[in-house]
Amino acid sequence: DEAAAIQEGPNYLGVKRCQSYLTCGFTNDNTDTIAIANTKILNLFQVGQSAIRTGDIVGTKGIIKLIQSAQIVPYIQGVGRYAWKISDKTDPSLAANNKYYAEGAAFATGMLPQLHKCNRAAAKVVDKAFQMKLGNKWEFETFSSFFDQVRAEYQCLGITCEDVGGLWDGESYYAGAGPCVTNYGDYLAV
Repeated sequence: DEAAAIQEGPNYLGVKRCQSYLTCGFTNDNTDTIAIANTKILNLFQVGQSAIRTGDIVGTKGIIKLIQSAQIVPYIQGVGRYAWKISDKTDPSLAANNKYYAEGAAFATGMLPQLHKCNRAAAKVVDKAFQMKLGNKWEFETFSSFFDQVRAEYQCLGITCEDVGGLWDGESYYAGAGPCVTNYGDYLAV
């Protein structure tokens, strides 16, 4: 119960970001104001509570990992949003876009520990990109050249392209920021 109460901060964050990524509700049309990630988290809290009550320690550990994966989605969406805003500027320097760098850094802080577990190099790229350091300048030619490094770690992070969605401007996806599609590979049903 206490963990579910603490979830309220990321819950708000999920609602705010889902509107920018078309990941509100299960129809992806933003008519619902609840982020799909938040619904998953709340359902997983209920499943976890049942696992704890029945003494299923192994199941509880797995559910905790699923909750952590779902909680990272709005942070990734925030990193993507501010990476896109910076990369779209004619002067992408920290001096000209300090608000966007600060916002990106705040979101990156929420995802870097998990990203670091998956790929240290990708975590360093994200960390360096948003550093509030005098002279910092965006080093990527396109949004995709930056964000594809994060997308490459979705499987390790326990999320899918569909969980994160694509950055939406109200009428279409921003150039290069559309949703990716999760490739589940070739499976043979026997």
